[in-house]
Amino acid sequence: MKDFYIWLKQKFSSASSYFKGKSPIAKVGIVLAAVFGTIASLILIFYSAILMGYYGKLPTRATLKNFQNNTASEVYAADGELIGRYYIQDRTNVSYADISPYMIDALIVTEDVRFYNHNGVDYKSLMRVLIKSLLLQEESSGGGSTLSQQLAKNLYPRKNYGRLSMVVNKIKEAVTATRLERVYTKKEILTLYLNTVSYGENTFGIERAASRFFSKRSKDLTLEESAVLVGLLKANTYYSPRLYPERATQRRNTVFNQMVKYGKLEASRADSLKEIPLKLKYQVLDHNDGLATYFREHLRQQLQAWCSQKKKPGGGNYNLYTDGLKIYTTLDSRMQRYAEEAMRQHMKKLQASFFAHWKNRRPWEKAPKALENAVINSKRYVKLKKQGLTSEEIKAEFSVPAKTKVFTWDGEQTKTMTAFDSVKYYLHFLNAGLLSMDPHDGHIKAWVGGIDHAYFKYDHVNKSTKRQVGSVFKPIVYAAALQRGINPCKYISAERRIYESYENWSPGNADGVYEGEYSMEGALTKSVNTVSVDLILKTGISRVTKLARAMGIDSNIEAVPSIALGTPNISLFEMVGAYGTFANGGMHVKPTYLVRIEDKKGKVIQN
Repeated sequence: MKDFYIWLKQKFSSASSYFKGKSPIAKVGIVLAAVFGTIASLILIFYSAILMGYYGKLPTRATLKNFQNNTASEVYAADGELIGRYYIQDRTNVSYADISPYMIDALIVTEDVRFYNHNGVDYKSLMRVLIKSLLLQEESSGGGSTLSQQLAKNLYPRKNYGRLSMVVNKIKEAVTATRLERVYTKKEILTLYLNTVSYGENTFGIERAASRFFSKRSKDLTLEESAVLVGLLKANTYYSPRLYPERATQRRNTVFNQMVKYGKLEASRADSLKEIPLKLKYQVLDHNDGLATYFREHLRQQLQAWCSQKKKPGGGNYNLYTDGLKIYTTLDSRMQRYAEEAMRQHMKKLQASFFAHWKNRRPWEKAPKALENAVINSKRYVKLKKQGLTSEEIKAEFSVPAKTKVFTWDGEQTKTMTAFDSVKYYLHFLNAGLLSMDPHDGHIKAWVGGIDHAYFKYDHVNKSTKRQVGSVFKPIVYAAALQRGINPCKYISAERRIYESYENWSPGNADGVYEGEYSMEGALTKSVNTVSVDLILKTGISRVTKLARAMGIDSNIEAVPSIALGTPNISLFEMVGAYGTFANGGMHVKPTYLVRIEDKKGKVIQN
C-alpha cells in the first residue's frame, strides 16, 4: 500500500511539472484531448470486443450466404390444392417475382426510404438512436434501423447484455447488415426480409401473411392490402387487422401518406383509398382446421418416421417442420369436401335419432364399466395419475365445475361442467370413418377419420383402428365358396344347426326366421347367417382366410366358423382395399395415398 502511494505521488508530481508554464487554455485543451482520446480508445476497445465475439459470435459472410429460413412442409392434393402444412413457424418462402410491387413500394417508403442509397446502415439515424440509448437510456428509441438491420435482427434475435443491451445489439445488427449487403443484392435482401419478418400469430413471411389475412397469394395483394401488412410490421399485435381493425386502418392510412410523400402514390388516389373500409378474408390452416385433418395427422406420423431415416445430401436428417418439403398425395380435394360434408350431414341426423331414442336415459346404464373405463382412459385422469394423485384425490378433481368449450353439432359452445360430466357428455356422441379409393390404381381419394378432429382425435380409418366388421366380411366367404367350385344356384337351407365340434355353437339369424332355402345371391342379399356358416364350413375356413389375405387383409383372423359372421377385428383401411378387389375384377391393388416428396428446391427425394 505504501509503494502504491509513492507511485501515485510521483505521477501527480510529473503531471504538475508538465503543466507548469502552460496557459489555462492550453491546460484545458490538454485535458479535453486526454478525455476524448480515452473515450475514443474505450469505444474502439468496446467495438473490437464486439467484433471479436466477446458478446457472442457475429455471423460470417459465408454463414449469411448459406442461411436458410425454417420453412413449413406442405401437403398437396392430386388436383394441386394445398390441404395442409407442418411447421414450427408458419412460413412459405417466395421469390422476388412472386411479391406484389405494391408491397415493395409501401415497405421501402415506410421502413427505409434510403434503402437503395446505403450499404446496410443509415449513419444519421444510427447516431440518433445511439445518443438516445446512451444518454437518455431509452429502451425503445427506434427509428434508426434500416431494412438490412431489421433483417439482421430477424435472423439473429437480440440478447440481454444488461445496461449495454441496446448498444451492443445495435452495433451487432449494423455489422451484420453491412455483411448482408456485401453478400446479397438489394432485391435479395428485400426478398429475404419479407420471407423472414413476423406478422404475429406465429405467421412468418409475406406469403403466409397474405394467405392468413386475405386468403390469397402475396403476388396478388392489392395496394390497400399491402399497406395493411406493411403497417402491421410496426407492432403486429397492436395493429392487428383481426383484433384491432380501427388501429390497422389508421396505420394503413399512414402508409398511404408515406407513399404520397415519396412519390409512390398520387394524393387524390390516396384520399380515395383511405375511404375504403378494411376487408379481411381471414383463414387459419392448422392441424385441426382445413381439409383432411385426420389424413394429415396420419400422414404426419408416417413422414416423421421417414425423416428419421432419410439423410440430406449435406448430412443430417430431413426435418418435416423446417425443411420446406412438398408432399404430393392422391387425395382429390373436391371429393374430400363432399366426403366431409356427407359425414357431417349423416352423423348429425344419426345423432339426433340417437338422442331421441335414449331421451333422459343413459346408454351405459346396463354397462357401467364403459363409463368407468372412459374416465380412467381420459387424458385428464392419466395426467393426474402421473402426478401421483390417489384415486380419491382424482375423484375430487373430477367433481370441480369449470367453464369448458365443448363440441356440438351447432358449433363450439361453452358450458359449465365437471370433468366427470365432460366424460359422460362425450360418451353420447356417435362417430364413424369414411374412406374412398379408386379400385383400379388404389389411389385414396377421400379420408375422413371422424366427425371433428379438434375434439375426437381417434381416427376410425387407419390400419391400427380395428373393430368387428360384421356382415361386410360375408362377400369374402361367398367368393371363396365360388373359387371352391360350389354351385351358386344350388339352394341351401336356412335351418338353424348346432355345431358340436365348436362347443355346441348355434348361430342365429337376425330376423329369427329359419325356414326356406336360398341361393348364394339370395342368402348374401338378405345376409342370412345360417347359410353363411354352412358355406364357410363347406368351403373350408383356411380357404376363406387365404383369400382374405390375398385381398389385402393383414389383421389376425381366427380359424373358427364365426368369422363368416364378421367376428374378426379388421380396419376400415383393409376392408376398403379388399372390396376394391371385387370392383377391380378380382385383381387386388394395395391402397396408396403418397405420390412423391420433393425438397424445397423441387427435387424429388422420394416417390
